[in-house]
Amino acid sequence: NVTDSEIPHCTKTHELILDNFRTMFAALQAELSMVMGEISFTDDIWSSESLNPYLAVTAHWIGQD
Repeated sequence: NVTDSEIPHCTKTHELILDNFRTMFAALQAELSMVMGEISFTDDIWSSESLNPYLAVTAHWIGQD
């Protein structure tokens, strides 16, 4: 069982998500700056049965590895 004290407050959760996003975004920028060729993007937009909107974006490239 999880106690209330073990669940982070919504502002802390928001902060953790943004920190993780910034870290991952910086890593992605560094990776993409090393791409030798083209970067291909695809996207998809849809909504759930309850009309919640979603957007997915993917990128494909060949890295130096």
